[in-house]
Amino acid sequence: MRLFAAASIALIVAAGASAQLKEVPPRFDILHNPDLYPQRTPREALDSVLKAASGNRYDYIVAHLLDPEYVESRLQTNRAYYERVASEQVAATASGAALRGLELQNRVTDQATRMNVRQLSDSIRKKLADEPDNLKDLRRFLRDGEFKDAGETATATLKDVKDRTVYFKKVGDRWFMENRKEDRPPPKE
Repeated sequence: MRLFAAASIALIVAAGASAQLKEVPPRFDILHNPDLYPQRTPREALDSVLKAASGNRYDYIVAHLLDPEYVESRLQTNRAYYERVASEQVAATASGAALRGLELQNRVTDQATRMNVRQLSDSIRKKLADEPDNLKDLRRFLRDGEFKDAGETATATLKDVKDRTVYFKKVGDRWFMENRKEDRPPPKE
């Protein structure tokens, strides 16, 4: 019986250690929650996007459910603006005025990133509020869609809708929803 108990404990510890190795770090100070928002399959990723949207967690969508390359490119577009605004805001505070060098730059970068992510989250929220049919369509893709996995990419289509597809991308062991409306042409050889 002791051997069984020791083996059970060893398995639990080993499972916990392997789970910790695959743990996703917070992104934009937003903790990854694979239990609430799983991404093991494209269908799960879409369900997680819809669940996060219904819970008003657009920040989570930006941080963990949308294609990271898309998010980074959107943030890069506005980075200089938000760094300028953050620099002015940090300099206007007593604690910010006391900062110098790398400490000051880190504070400005952190503040700029927070504002930039908030703006992107708000723009997604606004777009979905202004166009509620998009969420209805995504729910229909989840419910009735045919999901096709092609290795590192996947699509969801509806049999009766020929001009709409939802695209997914696999990064590591997680699936992300892509922000695009059409197939990319094959790479030129």
